[in-house]
Amino acid sequence: MISEVGLSLFGIVRFPDLRYVGTILNALKQPLVMNKAGPFRSYRSRRSTIRPIPQRPRTRLKVVAADFLNSLPLTIEVADDESFEFEYVVPSEGARQLVEEEADIALLPVAALAEIGGLEVVPGPCIGASGRVDSVVIVSEAPLDQIEQLYVDNASRTSVILARIYFESIGMPHIPFVRLPGDDVLPKVGGRNAGLLIADIAFEHSKRFKYRHDLGDAWKRLTGEPFVFAVWAAARGVLNDEIVERLNRRFWDGLARKHQIIAEWSDRHGMPLTEVADYLDERIQYNLNRSAWNGMQEFFRVAGNMGLLPDARVEFAQRSERVDIGENQLPGLRPTSFGRWMPEVVPYSKTYSVERILSRAESGRRISLHDAERLYEEASLTDLGEVAHNIRLRMNPGNRVSYIVAMNLNYTNVCNVDCSFCGFYRSDDPGRDGHDEGYTLNREEIRKKMNTLSEAEGVQVLFQGGVNPNLPVEYYTRTFSWFKKEWPQIHLNCLSVDEVLGLCPNKAPEEIANVLAQLKEAGLDMLPGAGAEILVDRVRNRVSRKKSRASYWLETMRQVGRLGMKASVTMLYGMRETTRDKFAHMAKIRQLQDEVSPFMVFISWPYRKAESLKLQSTDQSGTTYLRVQAISRIFFDNIPHVMCSWVTQGPEIGQTALWYGADDFGSVMFEENVVSASGVTYRMDADAMEFYIRDTGFEPFRRTGMFEEWNRTEHEAVKATGEHIELEPGVIY
Repeated sequence: MISEVGLSLFGIVRFPDLRYVGTILNALKQPLVMNKAGPFRSYRSRRSTIRPIPQRPRTRLKVVAADFLNSLPLTIEVADDESFEFEYVVPSEGARQLVEEEADIALLPVAALAEIGGLEVVPGPCIGASGRVDSVVIVSEAPLDQIEQLYVDNASRTSVILARIYFESIGMPHIPFVRLPGDDVLPKVGGRNAGLLIADIAFEHSKRFKYRHDLGDAWKRLTGEPFVFAVWAAARGVLNDEIVERLNRRFWDGLARKHQIIAEWSDRHGMPLTEVADYLDERIQYNLNRSAWNGMQEFFRVAGNMGLLPDARVEFAQRSERVDIGENQLPGLRPTSFGRWMPEVVPYSKTYSVERILSRAESGRRISLHDAERLYEEASLTDLGEVAHNIRLRMNPGNRVSYIVAMNLNYTNVCNVDCSFCGFYRSDDPGRDGHDEGYTLNREEIRKKMNTLSEAEGVQVLFQGGVNPNLPVEYYTRTFSWFKKEWPQIHLNCLSVDEVLGLCPNKAPEEIANVLAQLKEAGLDMLPGAGAEILVDRVRNRVSRKKSRASYWLETMRQVGRLGMKASVTMLYGMRETTRDKFAHMAKIRQLQDEVSPFMVFISWPYRKAESLKLQSTDQSGTTYLRVQAISRIFFDNIPHVMCSWVTQGPEIGQTALWYGADDFGSVMFEENVVSASGVTYRMDADAMEFYIRDTGFEPFRRTGMFEEWNRTEHEAVKATGEHIELEPGVIY
């Protein structure tokens, strides 16, 4: 049986002391927007102040879809339609393009439909199955009760979530899932390793394995309903009557070519014609009729109750009351002639209020990207704080707030990435201004700093600099080995993703994994989340053209998780990104955390512009910071900790942030060079941190790098095992 998450609500905890209202008002850079109802309870909608998301100049709507055999009847005619700009992509890439507005319409996996939220579905066509499907299959050479891990195709999360539901239903919920490109899954299947094959790979190769578990058939037996894998979807406002009818016409035209598709595919892949025909004629269901709709709703219900998907409120594109018969009408179509292309049943529109989104989130339900956007633009700041604080108490019970004694050790400022928001780095190009200000610390200089940290009972070093092309991987492995020998009590939270990628010329997953394995073997404990900024390439290309693309950043953290290491994750906002960009960033992080769980803590802060930097800053107010932090606590139901950012905001905002979802006050700052290069100079020692935490009404405790409570006796015992290493004077490594 699949257990359902209860819907009982936690009681709302009001702020116990109104002096914090005064604290926040004194500290914020901009005043709260108030009306006559009072200073907090009626926060004006931000919709009027949010800069519209820029639209790509495009004469035709861009449509994306997978080129799987089962999708060809829906796409083959659309691809030839001159009204559309069409591209075949894997389903996960189609979802990304839709979120980041690189595409207008996508043949979207239904899991992505729920995760994104706020989309409209084209009534009529779908890709589904009512029973055995032959193209979503778990295969193995051993019985499932002997399987130790499952390799899954990373093309679509829908099949992965369906597999999790299946394993839950048979009493095996803890099987590890390892995501790989589809072609890499097949070689991994054998012994005690199973594989989840999807689409054409499953249809062609699943029958060669001894054990096969068809997930379409499993779903039908579990629920009695069909399963829907994908639908045409778009953002609100894209799908007018003409577009909906054109997609439906192209669908029926594609069905008329089905036997041509079967013959050509059979010939190209060397499969029996009857087998291919049976698959498309008998296994795949193309109409989103009443039973298919019920099956899709049941999938959303079960996955939502398991915490795998947000609540899904699916809406069909609504037929227009009036249609403009003008130059925008698509040629050859009557504007309101849906006729047979309308589904048997149209789902009713059900848009949750902000209050309901908050109450369901507070009860443990996951929210979608669209839900997060609505909270950012519409919710009361105080209501966000209350819900975020209650979720914080559920995830980290008690009245305690942690902090850590750590040092930022910036070993070099030489960097070849040229981020436009960074005032710290210096280029290694002799022709660039400031070249003579570049440095790399030698071992004696590093030892002096590490001894300072050790003498202050420090427990962690954040060893970061720039992407220095003059330092090979041996520099880092030798340094980390030295640290572990001389200061074994100090946790190594070192390097950024881009520093790791700087050691990987090809940036291939195997290369990244190999470098990380070397660093881990040398002593690296944890990877900081620096360099994430906004994980949307449109933003990254504008503010840091040479920096790693979002996919490389995510792949590096994926390898961190696979190695069993931990990491933090950050968001630097206020660089003229859109609201959608902020929460697309968060959605990618949450999905990766679902997959391999590398992240222990999330930290956000706004970009602060120094006079020497050209990149303009936006969204600098304290209210925006608290809003972003509170929503991050609500959104990240799978990341245990949220850290406040007093380094950029000041200690008073840091105090207030403890009522807006944060459970960690961050690090004592011995020195800090990167943020302060942009003009931010807030500093605090351990006594000051404990004072501010207590003054806010919480009990402070000192933690380790792994978020465990620090024990002085254990710390000193480990410290005593260190040995002094003789160094050659002046040597860098």
